[in-house]
Amino acid sequence: MSESRSLIAELEAAVSSDSPRKRTEILRRVAALFLHDAGRLNTKQVSVFDDVLVHLVGRVEAKALIELSESLCVTANAPVETLRRLANDDRIAVAGPVLAQSPRLTETDLIDIAKSKSDDHLLAISGRRQITEAVSDILMDRGSARVARRLVENSGTRFSNAS
Repeated sequence: MSESRSLIAELEAAVSSDSPRKRTEILRRVAALFLHDAGRLNTKQVSVFDDVLVHLVGRVEAKALIELSESLCVTANAPVETLRRLANDDRIAVAGPVLAQSPRLTETDLIDIAKSKSDDHLLAISGRRQITEAVSDILMDRGSARVARRLVENSGTRFSNAS
């Protein structure tokens, strides 16, 4: 944990005085390093990357976040808090890939997002490979006709009797 705090302190010093372009470049480099070694990283190492990426996510432009979302959404051991931040972004272009594809988001994550985000977010969730009854209940309750249609067409959706 102190290792990640130290790295964050160093990054903060570098990022605080640099341009948005420089912060974006740092994010891309950290993400590329993570993705290159993702299969070999242990839980503690992924956590360090998570701390660093979360630190950068709030300091870069949308285009960089979209790229990050698209690259992490299918990574089996992607940093969870980073994924949550991306999935909760109000911009569907940022949140969509993670909502639709990330195996690291929990049912609780999906429920929380489905309760508070836009119909576009609900539509992205409704396209997931597997959707639990609890999630489909909220999507059916809050979502538009297009969300309901996608859920019905999705063979991975489990429906409760209420749905």
